[in-house]
Amino acid sequence: MIRGGYGIYYTPEITNSWTTLTLNPPIVQTFAFTGNASNPVRVDTASQTQGKPLVGSFGSGALDQNLRSTYTQQWNLTLQKKLPKDVYLDIGYVGSKGTNLTMTYDGNRPLALVTPGPGVASIASRRPFQGFDNISTTKSVGNSSYHSLQVKTERRVASGLSVLGAYTWSKSLSDIDISSVGGGTFVGSIQDYNDLRGNRAPSAFDIGHRLSIAAIYDVPLFRSSHGLTRTLLGGWQLGTIVTEQTGFAAALAAVVDTTGTGIASRPDVVAGQSPMLDRGQRTRNLWFNTSAFALPVPGRFGNSARNQIHLPGLNQVDTSATKNFRFAERHQVQFRAEFFNFFNHVNLGSPGLNIRDVANFGRVTSTVQGAAGMPGDARVVQFGAKYSF
Repeated sequence: MIRGGYGIYYTPEITNSWTTLTLNPPIVQTFAFTGNASNPVRVDTASQTQGKPLVGSFGSGALDQNLRSTYTQQWNLTLQKKLPKDVYLDIGYVGSKGTNLTMTYDGNRPLALVTPGPGVASIASRRPFQGFDNISTTKSVGNSSYHSLQVKTERRVASGLSVLGAYTWSKSLSDIDISSVGGGTFVGSIQDYNDLRGNRAPSAFDIGHRLSIAAIYDVPLFRSSHGLTRTLLGGWQLGTIVTEQTGFAAALAAVVDTTGTGIASRPDVVAGQSPMLDRGQRTRNLWFNTSAFALPVPGRFGNSARNQIHLPGLNQVDTSATKNFRFAERHQVQFRAEFFNFFNHVNLGSPGLNIRDVANFGRVTSTVQGAAGMPGDARVVQFGAKYSF
């Protein structure tokens, strides 16, 4: 059986992009307060007596008056075939393309790139709109693409066993990963809005490979027994979920402002060096090729990609054992024992991403990847009981 489909889906920009404009001056203005132990800042009278307006230093926001609605094109083509032993196989190509994605950058950045140092005019004096500092500007000029091979195998319930497995090999590319509101732990931001093509890189949610297998088995042992033996030992159901996947893409920490624009530069990539090590070479002490990166030359932006590396992946096996006790026709007690990360596998956290932190650059020191990354939990065992009637 062959299936295919195509669709276009529109998403208007969230209202926060407009409502945040009400934070602009003169509606909202920033004040500076100075206090000490002998002259504390009083909250009730601070703005009347101690607050001083910050001329030229308050943040502002801007929105393209011709902002267009984001839209996504999605398509797929799938081949399904029934195999022996009641096994169904699906193989498909799935893709999508995002257009008019909103992205935010400093629209009041100094236009000329300079080498910071003595004698160079201040950033504030070189901004196009004098009296303003950073102007967070939102425009719908982003794009993305996604292509994947997706394979699913399903064995429907037979002889007490059902299995569902899925594998995805994919690539997601984009020049921005977040809307005008929001963020992420390892998301690379726009470096130079005059070079949007240079921002195109693996998306922060790019996962090259993912395998997931779920199985449920009704244990046949003691099914024909009687009395207490059948009550306690018969009728158990075992389940498992196996998850294997490669890590998310991630950005290295920005270096410093090397262009006199107020924008932190990315590191440079050393010519002839591959940022990622081969799988067999990656260790906790060196997850990626730190020799592939260098500090950028003053006077220009760094040339590394927006999301340059991939974090450690996930290897986890969850299992469960369930037993139902039925009595009095309509009454049932269910007992469950669940084991998350059954083998207590150590899933590595994020390596050091700051090239200026030489001691930890490329080194994994925890099992935590942050809110946008993988869970790093050790084995968790929980028991539960449910009474239904």
